[in-house]
Amino acid sequence: MPLISNTSGAIDRTRLADWATKEEKVTVVAATDAATVQVAATLAGAGHTLYTMTPTASRTLTTPTGAELGAAFGDEAVGSSFQFTVVNVAAATHPIVVTAGASGVTLVGAAATFSVAAASSASYVAVFTAADTVSIYRA
Repeated sequence: MPLISNTSGAIDRTRLADWATKEEKVTVVAATDAATVQVAATLAGAGHTLYTMTPTASRTLTTPTGAELGAAFGDEAVGSSFQFTVVNVAAATHPIVVTAGASGVTLVGAAATFSVAAASSASYVAVFTAADTVSIYRA
């Protein structure tokens, strides 16, 4: 949620309070040991979303589409962002690979940066480049 001013150019106190409350919230999602699709509403509901998984084989974590993210976040402006972290709790060998939704999402950088090795974690920043288009970077 960007801090957009009202028509007089001032930031509304209620909007500022809503923004601060969201930014302080962390949502933890215990993903199942299967290919998982992120839920746009979950990402939109917190300042930071944390996905944990203990894979028994290589698994994927697929983002929502750009349109789904745009709808869930509502009034996001170009340049606003959200964050998520993927924690791989497996003791050895099985990666979790972040993949882009069907359309409107671009993973920026080398493919290897979107693979989270066993016993490690990775944080990502997603930036709106249009109302229904998002670029995701490894932080």
